[in-house]
Amino acid sequence: ATEDLPPLKTYGNVSYISGGIGLDASTAVKAAKNDFTLSLLFAQTKRGEYLADVNVSIRDKDGALMLEAVSDGPMLLARLPAGIYKISAEHQGTVQAKTIRVDAKRVAHAAFVWQPAAKATID
Repeated sequence: ATEDLPPLKTYGNVSYISGGIGLDASTAVKAAKNDFTLSLLFAQTKRGEYLADVNVSIRDKDGALMLEAVSDGPMLLARLPAGIYKISAEHQGTVQAKTIRVDAKRVAHAAFVWQPAAKATID
């Protein structure tokens, strides 16, 4: 399944992968999860759609930028040192932020779920 794994990228000292579009790729990313300390998921609620092209930034407790990336799919896995991080995820102009604790012994998880934008209708 490693051929279905997205390429490992680095930002500063943080290595990460993002992807998971399609069954083979999502299975490969899920299988690699335990090799990372942070797992992020991006989705939209209306039809349970998974999202790509989400702008992600992760800052440590002192505000230093640890990772800035655009997700290539609904999953992003990163290797961060243990600590507390603020994660911002932006999709179509709407930003969500979460604070998460990363522990070296287990994978920290966070899901970012957007409500679809309402479409204006004229009756």
